[in-house]
Amino acid sequence: MNKVKTYLLLLAMTVVCGCSNELEITEERLVYEPYDAKIDGVCYQLSSDTKTARVTAGDMFYAGDIVIPATIDHEGISFRVTGIAEKAFANCEQLRSVVLPEGIRTVPARMCAWCYELQSVSLPSSVTSIGDEAFSNCTSLTAVSIPDGVEEIGESAFFCCTSLTSMVVPNSVNVIRWRAFTGCTNLMSVSLSENLTRIPSECFAHCSRLSSVTIPEGVVYISNHSFSHCISLTQLTLPQSLKAMDRGVFENCTGLVSVAIPEGVEQLGALMFAECTHLTSVSWHPQTVPEGTFKNCMGLVEVEVPEGVTTIYANAFDGCSSLATLTLPRTLETIAPGAFKDCSSLKDVYCMNAQVPSLPWPMDSAADMMFENTDLSTVSLHVPASALEAYQTTAPWSSFGTIIALP
Repeated sequence: MNKVKTYLLLLAMTVVCGCSNELEITEERLVYEPYDAKIDGVCYQLSSDTKTARVTAGDMFYAGDIVIPATIDHEGISFRVTGIAEKAFANCEQLRSVVLPEGIRTVPARMCAWCYELQSVSLPSSVTSIGDEAFSNCTSLTAVSIPDGVEEIGESAFFCCTSLTSMVVPNSVNVIRWRAFTGCTNLMSVSLSENLTRIPSECFAHCSRLSSVTIPEGVVYISNHSFSHCISLTQLTLPQSLKAMDRGVFENCTGLVSVAIPEGVEQLGALMFAECTHLTSVSWHPQTVPEGTFKNCMGLVEVEVPEGVTTIYANAFDGCSSLATLTLPRTLETIAPGAFKDCSSLKDVYCMNAQVPSLPWPMDSAADMMFENTDLSTVSLHVPASALEAYQTTAPWSSFGTIIALP
């Protein structure tokens, strides 16, 4: 083993993805790692016991086109290349391409992170996992073929790969980690593995050109902000297997027009469709409308909250400035403050419950809390005839300009 002092070049800086100033990764970079042999410009650590070799950064900042052979010869001994060290090619800003040999099973963490000129990478069929941040901030990488056999894609594996235009995740993949494709701003199409059960947090967040997504059957959970800020997303298909979606999954997907949430979904997270300004139609079935679910969905003109919903949480429809007709179900019991704040176009509200919906907790004054900044004097309220008097004497319902008994 070469006895040269190992030291760290502390980048001590935040690497900010050019696709969004909200996306950050911070890291340190080894500028030297011990190695046993340098062959054809590539540094290797060797194991004499197993006759295997591992590619390492050594004292190199690799450039150009790198082809790693399946075997190397050193001092008359043949070694099989079976591994790549973490960050082996990281920060090699003039590296154009990398070809890995058969026998490599793991693409290690940060293998090619911050290789801004990397245009292509060839992965062997033997690879079963892609490590955390393996290709993060490879802004010139235009395509990657993930071998059928890869089972896991690590955290931020393709973070801010802003030149990627398409991605096929093979059916062998059963786990994708947090932020795997965040900030791939030119990614237009994605095919997902049919063996996934979960879409992780921020998986495709800020993929601003992604226009169509089909979540495969078998997925039961979509984590928070998985597709937030996908402003070109217009076609969305959710599977019947889906049970829950977490906070802000489609927040600021301004291209979404219509969404159908499968009947099996039992839980929606807060801010689910917040800032989806062109959303005009949505169907859902859970028993609550979470906080800020449709906040600033200015394209909603008519909303029918489905039967079974018992609670509408704070700011659920806040800023739905085009909402003209609202139907509330017989099952609705409570409406939180600000639920219909700034719904300035409201003309007709149909409240089907014979029991007047109330705030979820006692308040001294509930005069305008549910419909804050909404002029109720110009709105007609339609209620069951048996409850007409109760609505006429209960705030904020009594503030409606006209209260009409339903036939």
